[in-house]
Amino acid sequence: MRIDDQYIAKESFTAPTLCVVMTAWYIWAGCTEGWNILSVGGLIFFSIGMVIYIFKYVRYGLSALIIDETGITIKDWRKNEILHWDEIEKCDISWRTAMGHCSRWLSIKTSAGKREQFHDIRLSGKLCRNKSVRQAIEKFGGTEIFDYESSSQQNRYVAMIAIIALLAVFVLLVIYSIR
Repeated sequence: MRIDDQYIAKESFTAPTLCVVMTAWYIWAGCTEGWNILSVGGLIFFSIGMVIYIFKYVRYGLSALIIDETGITIKDWRKNEILHWDEIEKCDISWRTAMGHCSRWLSIKTSAGKREQFHDIRLSGKLCRNKSVRQAIEKFGGTEIFDYESSSQQNRYVAMIAIIALLAVFVLLVIYSIR
């Protein structure tokens, strides 16, 4: 969300909505087709997810990333941290893969005395775009803070992975159609 004096990226409701829909679907499937192991297992799994999200929202509120004149504010579960612009050395947006799932991250490098510290903020679960976050960092923190070289290397890396995946799917389709 863009406001002139700050940029706010709030948490999206995709995962909680999925939990609610899937819980309702498993209740419907269990009531109409009988309570087999899949209906019970799915109901338990998505109900636990719903309870965790309800607890999180009641206890800690929405996760948010706020970029303004003072710095970058990270609000995630119990973590409420403000990184001031004079502490921040570099920022970049990168894609990371874990267990077959790609997600976007904002990496912030700060200097705290003799040691460097790195703060990573997951952007994939928030309602924001890479370009908007980059523009907000440039507007409030200056153009020298955002690391374009690291971000462009990550974009090339992700593009190469996407091309390889598309080629693999194409090869599998050709092999399957020949059979």
